[in-house]
Amino acid sequence: MNKDKEKEEFMHPSFGQISFSRISTTGERFYGSELTQDHYIEMVVKHSEITRELTNDHYFGRGAPVIKLRLSTGQFSELITSMNMGDGVPCTLEMIEGRVIEKLPKAENRKEFVHRKFEDRMSEFAKSLKEEQLKAKEIVKKKVLSKEDIRQLTIHLDYLTTEISSNIPFFAKCFQETMDKVVFEAKLEVENAIQHKINVLGLDELHKQNKLLSD
Repeated sequence: MNKDKEKEEFMHPSFGQISFSRISTTGERFYGSELTQDHYIEMVVKHSEITRELTNDHYFGRGAPVIKLRLSTGQFSELITSMNMGDGVPCTLEMIEGRVIEKLPKAENRKEFVHRKFEDRMSEFAKSLKEEQLKAKEIVKKKVLSKEDIRQLTIHLDYLTTEISSNIPFFAKCFQETMDKVVFEAKLEVENAIQHKINVLGLDELHKQNKLLSD
């Protein structure tokens, strides 16, 4: 019997093939992540075709990826454990319909962003402080202060009070929260790497045990 005659192949635009792979690298940056990673998860979606035989169906990916992207192990864990929440998690696109996406641009991390904003605010504060001090000195030179003079001095004192008691501590809080997030992300990546190693060692041991039993 000619088995090839019993085969039929089918293709359709809606047929897709998806795969996840664990990739090792010397260090990759990820959109939405503060850390470079030595291991990450790659997702590839391709068009698919089916070869149907009497005894089985076979599915094959074909052509260039419809989409190829990567996620840090932390992003992947968050993705599969937080369904139906918002717009999902960030990922780094690598290829769409066979077109290679340009590499992730170099950008300042959150720590650098908060630090830069704090420096800008302190520079602005110092400039405003000098200006207000000059105004205050001119006012206090007067023998008699008018209601407007008192109002201007009050505005100056209120500005100083707000900046020192509220705005500066707010920047410090933002910086601490940023560092806490970075530490949490680093711990998560380490835990995922350890768990992956445990799984690999466990599978290796299982294969050894099965081989001994079969021998």
